[in-house]
Amino acid sequence: MLLAKIIFIALITIILGVTISNFNKEFKVHITVIFGILVMLILFKELKVYVQEFIDLFVRYNIKIEYFSTILKIVGIAYICDFISLLCKDLNYESVGKKVEMSGKLIILIYSIDIIKIFLDQILLLVNG
Repeated sequence: MLLAKIIFIALITIILGVTISNFNKEFKVHITVIFGILVMLILFKELKVYVQEFIDLFVRYNIKIEYFSTILKIVGIAYICDFISLLCKDLNYESVGKKVEMSGKLIILIYSIDIIKIFLDQILLLVNG
């Protein structure tokens, strides 16, 4: 059902984009951006349920939620940077899109260092008893 919604919205976007681009090419960009934002909102609404299940799992096993929030930030940064990069490519600003991708990768690296430290601490606790 979720995929059907997205496909339906994509078809409407394509029809509007083709129709309106004959009159004014700038509106095609606006329609594309609105489509991307609308799809993201639909997906985040659906994702909210599963995130809550993960939080409940962390609470049940007494795992610090900060670990999960850091992992969630990393995934969110990856998707947002990819979305913005693709949007830049659509608008013929590919060099800006590449810079966004590089920035996202560096930010992910920064957040990953915290996760790596946490895993190393856990491994050392298991090894040392």
